[in-house]
Amino acid sequence: MGKKSESKLTKYNVLRASPALISALPKTRLFSKQSLHAFLDRYKKVIAKPAAGSGGAGVMLLTRKTKGRYRVQRGSSLHTLRGKLSTYQYLRKKITTPYLIQRGISLARVNGSLFDVRVMVQRRPGSPWVVTGMLAKVAGRGYIITNVKRSKGRVLPIRTAIRRSSIHGASSSTIIARLRRIALHAAERLASYYTRQQVFGFDMGIDASGRVWIIEANLRPDITLFLKLSDKSMYNQICKYRRHT
Repeated sequence: MGKKSESKLTKYNVLRASPALISALPKTRLFSKQSLHAFLDRYKKVIAKPAAGSGGAGVMLLTRKTKGRYRVQRGSSLHTLRGKLSTYQYLRKKITTPYLIQRGISLARVNGSLFDVRVMVQRRPGSPWVVTGMLAKVAGRGYIITNVKRSKGRVLPIRTAIRRSSIHGASSSTIIARLRRIALHAAERLASYYTRQQVFGFDMGIDASGRVWIIEANLRPDITLFLKLSDKSMYNQICKYRRHT
């Protein structure tokens, strides 16, 4: 499979072709001066990230402040710039590979730290897609990415994270049902393009109102995250599915 077919933009475009998924996808474009300016005008938060690659490397958060200023956060470092052009020029110097920009989602928090959700979806040949695992990845203090290794974060059972979070207006059962439904739908949609794929790992966000978002789809998801939970039943289930594919 070529690099282009594995790019985040390709996956986004495949998912976006489904009317049922459009409302769960944060708008995403190739990084350019024009697209950056349009996104900064439209959204309070914008994410810049590599078109390929994983693990949260190179991800930057741009936040619109008052008086035409923009704050750029990369890792735990912050930089404030004046005006869209100087913001673009600053990013341009940092970027050496193709980049995307994406509408930034105000992710829910646990004790002040952002979290998102890893949802594992698998299938056996000739059988329907099944959600085999779900956990919350909580970012390390002060980080914008939830990659556990990179941000020194931690994992939590999904119900625990929702219960302790800033989410209001939806119960944990309702949110989990939404995550499950959208992940299964996304797996079916992507499988029409990645026809030999037997597993997807979705990084999904939940905002403060309980709305669910697809941040990214991984073709080779790391399952060792599930070993970090004290209950190993999901890890065992994921492995069991793997053996039968």
